[in-house]
Amino acid sequence: MVPSLPGYGFSQRPPIANYRVVADLFHGLMRHLGHDRYAVHGGDFGAGVATYLALDHPDAVLGIHLSTPELSAVRGPSSPPLTEPERDYLARNGAWAEVERGYSSIQSTKPQTVGYGLNDSPVGLAAWILEKWRSWSDSGGDLDARFGRDFLLTLVTIYWATQTVTSSMRDYYDNRFHPAGLSAGDFVDVPTAFAAFGRHFVPEGEPPRELLERLYRVERWTEMPRGGHFAAAEEPELLAADIRAFVEGQAGRSPAR
Repeated sequence: MVPSLPGYGFSQRPPIANYRVVADLFHGLMRHLGHDRYAVHGGDFGAGVATYLALDHPDAVLGIHLSTPELSAVRGPSSPPLTEPERDYLARNGAWAEVERGYSSIQSTKPQTVGYGLNDSPVGLAAWILEKWRSWSDSGGDLDARFGRDFLLTLVTIYWATQTVTSSMRDYYDNRFHPAGLSAGDFVDVPTAFAAFGRHFVPEGEPPRELLERLYRVERWTEMPRGGHFAAAEEPELLAADIRAFVEGQAGRSPAR
């Protein structure tokens, strides 16, 4: 099952839809469908939702599979010092944010303002969305060759026809001003797998494993030969095979305690 995040495409959203609220909605959905235990995959905001599903409902979650590191552990006075690979990765992320994170600043503070403009212009909407697909995917800068014009136009048309670009951007606002509440000491004690698609955000570099192990019980780590931030669209076979192998390995295991 592939549920859509609230506020995207054809899915309505509640007044607040931070990671934890959406995690509770999805857990309720799985229970309504009769699934007492289930595994979760997530990338980008979905990785944040998967994290809170594991934190809040560990008895139900077989394991979580992530393709992006959406959340980081909250470091406290007793946290181990950062390793050199962690410091290097965080420095590269900081340099990237200086020139690339303007979209996040406006979406997390004034989503309605930019939303009116994007909802009024199909060209503006396409530019806002596809610039990220070009920057964050393993496309070599050629989106047509990587994804095809039909796919790209369908993607933009869904936002345009449903008028959901503003409601989708409110995720940033909610997670900034109505945070889900991750705190020092929180740890995801269910089996976690990470598929490292290194060609996204920071060029030529996935996060070091020890950075994720500060928050997750990492039991599977796969460095992918290609692919970027939009793994499900870029390399669906690689991603599906890794999810399948991870979930099959969890079958029959007892719930986390």
